[in-house]
Amino acid sequence: MNIALVVYLVALILIAIRSTRCVKDIPDFFVARKGASTKAVTGSLVATILGGSAVIGAVDSGMRLGGAASWFMLTGALGLLALIPFAGRAYSHGKYALPDLVESLYGKGPRFVASIVIPVAWTGIVAAQIIAAAKLLMTFTPMEYTTAAIVAAAVFTGYTLAGGQYSILRTDFFQACLIITGLLVLAGFAFFGEAASGAAATNATSAAVAPPFPFHGNFTPFDLFLLILTYGTTYTAGPDIFSRMFCAKDVRTAKKAIAGAACILIPVAFVIGFLAVYGVSLGEVQGARITAIANAVLPPALIPLFALALLSVVLSSADTTLLSSSVIICGLFGVGGTSARHPLAKARTIIFLNGIVALLLALVFTDIIATLLLALAVYAGAFTVPILWGLLGLNAKPKFVAAAIVAGGVLALAGKLCPALPGTLGVHTGDILMIAAFVVNAAILAIGRVKADAA
Repeated sequence: MNIALVVYLVALILIAIRSTRCVKDIPDFFVARKGASTKAVTGSLVATILGGSAVIGAVDSGMRLGGAASWFMLTGALGLLALIPFAGRAYSHGKYALPDLVESLYGKGPRFVASIVIPVAWTGIVAAQIIAAAKLLMTFTPMEYTTAAIVAAAVFTGYTLAGGQYSILRTDFFQACLIITGLLVLAGFAFFGEAASGAAATNATSAAVAPPFPFHGNFTPFDLFLLILTYGTTYTAGPDIFSRMFCAKDVRTAKKAIAGAACILIPVAFVIGFLAVYGVSLGEVQGARITAIANAVLPPALIPLFALALLSVVLSSADTTLLSSSVIICGLFGVGGTSARHPLAKARTIIFLNGIVALLLALVFTDIIATLLLALAVYAGAFTVPILWGLLGLNAKPKFVAAAIVAGGVLALAGKLCPALPGTLGVHTGDILMIAAFVVNAAILAIGRVKADAA
């Protein structure tokens, strides 16, 4: 494993060095001068989406969800397909990051709110990816947690601040290929390698072992509706998705990349669902269930390569999230403006500091992953409706947009944190608050639109 890890890290360093030569100014650093090809944007979208929660978390959910774990990626693909009609308007209004789009649609007030809320949540998500990477390194190497966390943070922070978006696009494509190959190889050995695994593949896919796809007692059509609302919509209006799209050389390229990523995610979703079901046949395991599957079915020679695929799962999301957060922070300090002095040095400093903060969070809160995943639901409640509202060509006064973002975010947070209350409806209190976040958000915008039209 140590040799494979060294080769992997050297490959990332070489990509970063090559990318650094391409960076001349802020447009290069933030959006690769809006010159990325369909292949590059598609690879980056896939690598970013197939993060720790999407792969490791989905397989871990097999005991509860079984085959329904496929819905995580299927709703993601649905969210991407829903973005295609809005891609042209979003591309023309966007510049570097989501707050630029928000300002173009509504003005500086809502942009400021978005520029505060998103980096806070996204820096926490970067910390979650560091934690996941560190635990993976601990599983496959003799590293202690602190050392593993520092190594993981140093790697993706280093190549992100070196080559910016060029580094990410190139490493993401490389990592996307590793991730998909790793998942397919693992699923292939699990399905066909009964003798190697010591467990019958037919038993692993049996409904008696794990809940089936598409629905069952632990995952109903209503749960799917909530998943689309709080998870799938982040693929239609999420900052990381928009940051990939803004790199495309034109609208046609962006749309083809989004459609291509959605088409790739659909079969990958069923591979993940199969692994989630198969993992149940292993009974109780220590650590991530996907690593237990790998140890059970893969030949020893392939274990290090699969470990690198899992590491890519985490790093490919961490680098995009780090850059997205840092670009937004740069905007708060005017780093991307035409009058800024030494903008590249300042941008790299912000990325470095952002990476340090995320690392410190990862070193202090080693069980933060599950808690931080609520950031996606809170983001969806706060921003999905305002962004789609503006992309539909509807207007609203800036103060109403800001109020809608805050109200939606607060209700979504309450929905994720609220415990179940007594009574039939009380059990669904959190779900009701989550739905209310979107309804209240839209209602405030509608009131703001009426007043704006009247003015």
